[in-house]
Amino acid sequence: MLNKFASLVLVIALVSTLGGSLAFANSSTKPDAKRKVADVPGETEISDKNKVQPNEKLNAEMVKLVADAKAGKIVPAERPQIQPAKSNNLSKGKKIAIGVAIVIAVVAVTVIVAGKNTPGRVL
Repeated sequence: MLNKFASLVLVIALVSTLGGSLAFANSSTKPDAKRKVADVPGETEISDKNKVQPNEKLNAEMVKLVADAKAGKIVPAERPQIQPAKSNNLSKGKKIAIGVAIVIAVVAVTVIVAGKNTPGRVL
């Protein structure tokens, strides 16, 4: 019973690991295809005086911001006094080695238990 359960868990883990990313892939058939936007009839009647270019508005805001900063009206915000997160001082290689050791230990335990449950087989 434990043998069947362990093999079922292993198969589910392999299928979800290898096949899981395909389910979330989002690819379109035509990646460069653009959406068509319907023309609004009243849009062409707007005069050029009422149109404001986005870059001109942004430029005006930036000039105002720089002028305020030079005049001393804008003070940078103080940095928050938050303690940095503590690290466990393990390098990437050590973390990978720990993960591999855990996987090897689980496989070894599974093999040993499967060997003990098989009648007539000696490990």
